[in-house]
Amino acid sequence: ALLCALVTLGFGQPRITEVTFPKSAEIFGMYEISFNMGSYANPYDPEVIDVYAEMTSPDGKSWRVNGFYYEGYTFEKHKDYEKATADRNNGWRVRFTPDQVGTWTFTLHATDHQGQVQMSAFGTTQFRFQCTTALSAKGFITIANKRFLKRDVIVGGQRESRSFFPVGPNIAWYSYIDSKYHPRGIYDYDKYIDSITGSANYMRIWLNRYQYLNLYGPEYTQQTNKKPTVYFNSTLNQKDAAELDHIIEYAAQHGISVMPCIFSFGDFLEGGTFSGDASQWKNNPFHSQLGLKSPMDFFTDRQAKAIVKNLIRYIVARWGYATNIMCWEFWNEVENIKTDNPDTEQFHRDIVSWHDEMARYIRSVDPFGHPITTSIGTFNETEYLNTHLFKQLDIAQKHTYGNIQKAKSKEQRSQQLYEKSNDAFVTYPDKPFFIGEFGFGQSGNNPLYKDKDPFGFDTHNCLWSSVFSCAIGPASFWFWNYLDEKDLFRIYEPMLKFCNGLPMLSEGFTAQSTVTISKRSTVFPDGIETYYMINAANDTLYGWCQDTAFSYQALRRLTDRVGKNG
Repeated sequence: ALLCALVTLGFGQPRITEVTFPKSAEIFGMYEISFNMGSYANPYDPEVIDVYAEMTSPDGKSWRVNGFYYEGYTFEKHKDYEKATADRNNGWRVRFTPDQVGTWTFTLHATDHQGQVQMSAFGTTQFRFQCTTALSAKGFITIANKRFLKRDVIVGGQRESRSFFPVGPNIAWYSYIDSKYHPRGIYDYDKYIDSITGSANYMRIWLNRYQYLNLYGPEYTQQTNKKPTVYFNSTLNQKDAAELDHIIEYAAQHGISVMPCIFSFGDFLEGGTFSGDASQWKNNPFHSQLGLKSPMDFFTDRQAKAIVKNLIRYIVARWGYATNIMCWEFWNEVENIKTDNPDTEQFHRDIVSWHDEMARYIRSVDPFGHPITTSIGTFNETEYLNTHLFKQLDIAQKHTYGNIQKAKSKEQRSQQLYEKSNDAFVTYPDKPFFIGEFGFGQSGNNPLYKDKDPFGFDTHNCLWSSVFSCAIGPASFWFWNYLDEKDLFRIYEPMLKFCNGLPMLSEGFTAQSTVTISKRSTVFPDGIETYYMINAANDTLYGWCQDTAFSYQALRRLTDRVGKNG
């Protein structure tokens, strides 16, 4: 049942009307309060209008949960692409996830230039709801210790903490039918999520390609003066926000956690990340709308940082409730922003300072305490950026690619990923670590590994070797289209079953060097590589043995005996 009220407050105060809220919610389930407010020039800036709910738990703990402005959209599939329609279901929302069974109460607060208002009841109706128990539910993902993650769950009505290992690929964006005006949108994500259900429990997505899912920037399915509508600062792409609502909810229903990436270096480059990509500096609203002349200014300009904080506040307010958000990711490969300024170290110092400031801010507005990360694409541990970037963050993350078509037999990607994870712990011994992207590279624009390794042996090998490096989970593969084309999402299933069977691991686990069984073995003539991790007491070991006959290089020699790049 829903409780509704029409409330008109006196002059000199913000007006809150039509408050609607459920009488009950299940533990770890979303609880949403909706209401209306007056019209504001910038509903995304708390300096203009600051709206939040103060939630009080059954044991008396108080939670501040920021509200957010909302515009409703409906979606339908039209000729196999997404057609979005605004449904005028506009207003304000507060989303919350109760973690205790019992009676919760809340108070709504709003402050604008006219004054403040506080509402805890209307008439004889109190703002309260009951949180009920559940037979099964999944709580928030948090840091367990210096190495691993954990998650509170309800199993058979009982609450317990379990280890959590993210197992799954990148699925960074959706595709298009014929042009950027006809996106597949949420229906592409539905397809991918359906494909990995039961085999994976994780995916990484981007919020920052302008012709795809993006909260700020050009929207190509909408036109203003025959040009893409540009969202920025006082506006936000509510159509794409509604897409993200669907993606996160659909993923949660299928047991998939999500790591959303907020910014990417391609938006700050001339030419973008990919040739002809609309996401590039000339289209970046921080340049085209705010007037920043250089990408370097983004990290130091006061107004730019204020706009970023408003965006972060909105993201946390709208999607922070979701227990399947594994962590917030600030940047995709931030070090790849290139400038003409010769003082690279100062630029990197500015990037580190920006991350430190934004980490403090996101912790101040996220009542649910999601972990925080960012990513870089290099393992050069001598640079200032690499050695300082993650100090104020919760998870260190790096990306790595290598051309397996040119690798020698002893330079397999599985071995490289294992070693790179171990190297990262030298720089950040007290931080959980994750390889958020890995791939094989290619010769020019011809990804021959797709044909030479159609069964994904090397992808399989990389998953198993990297998980025993004491990373928070197996390295996350980048080329999801390859996995989809070759029906290879299924290779994650054994890894997921293995990780789900692991107990809560202590931070005392360390990765050990690989050992090789002699090639003179009659059973394994090519030899065996062994990857394992062992605890401090030396009484528990987890590992994997790889028959090196099943690697890209070994298979290449069987299928192409001529070219080194075959």
